[in-house]
Amino acid sequence: MKAMVLREYNHPLQVEEVRNPSLGPGEVLVRVQYCGICGTDLKIVEGKLPDIVKLPHIPGHEIAGTLVEIGQDVKNLRIGDWGIVYPYIACKDCELCRTGRENICFSIKRFGFELNGGFAEYVSVPAYNFCKVEGSMEILKSLAVLTDAGATPYHGLKTVANLTLGQRVLIVGAGGLGLHGVQVARLLGARVSVVDIREENRSLAVTFGAELALSTTDEAARKKILSWTEGKGVDVVLEGVGSPLTFEWALSCLKRGGTLVIMGYDPSTPLSLNGKEMHYNEWKVSGTRLATKQELLELIDLAIGGRLKPVVTMELPLEEVNRGLEILKQGNTPGRIVLTSF
Repeated sequence: MKAMVLREYNHPLQVEEVRNPSLGPGEVLVRVQYCGICGTDLKIVEGKLPDIVKLPHIPGHEIAGTLVEIGQDVKNLRIGDWGIVYPYIACKDCELCRTGRENICFSIKRFGFELNGGFAEYVSVPAYNFCKVEGSMEILKSLAVLTDAGATPYHGLKTVANLTLGQRVLIVGAGGLGLHGVQVARLLGARVSVVDIREENRSLAVTFGAELALSTTDEAARKKILSWTEGKGVDVVLEGVGSPLTFEWALSCLKRGGTLVIMGYDPSTPLSLNGKEMHYNEWKVSGTRLATKQELLELIDLAIGGRLKPVVTMELPLEEVNRGLEILKQGNTPGRIVLTSF
């Protein structure tokens, strides 16, 4: 099969002929039709995750496609079924898996990270990971991005932050994940503000329901957040940038007893917490890592039902993935870029 292969960090991916993935019992072979490009793919190409990704490597974890082969012991799926791939393979036996937290399984493996991913013609996956979708196939392209761009803010707001009706949320970074976060927050009954330096992103955020869209993370912007919250600060921050500057500013906008959820990060840049401020404000700071399969299925239903709109703002052929990565790096598209397979 053809695949886009990374053989050297900070070098373009190359089209190569590689061996078709093998198919074991309980697995299915997916003909990849669409695969989203994520900011983490940039980190992989730039060599920022060498402890996780080994070369040569095929990236891509936002995968949608059609079943072309069914392995032994697979039930309830058939050739021709289409859907999206839950990208995490969990052990299903550790204490985290047994308590419904498969997304942070102790021995987790992920497509596009520890395993080769969807920047290829085919990928073999456990039948459990294939989320079959009923109805029109036209929606498949947009559903691909739900596996991360939708799933991460959904899990972060619904499960980690336990966002409830009437609360106020600040989303830092209105990109691929943040724009889905705006929609999720509104679906959960919250009021939303965003901050992003890009006008197009702010405009889209307002379209999806943000009441306040700021362009800077300075004292003037903080005062606007405080005014919007009657001087109390927001209940929840979804931090999608991960820089020390935005992190510190976001904390300054958080009310007492509030929760900050870290959604974006730079592996080489640590973030600092002030113990006194944490102590007296009883702030909660947590990460969010993708979602469970059940949460992904919930997102699929929301999208198919028209209650959540996957944000795909560009489509490119897979062989132009390097161009797509550069566009993403420069911030020249507000939503997700989706690649169409060979």
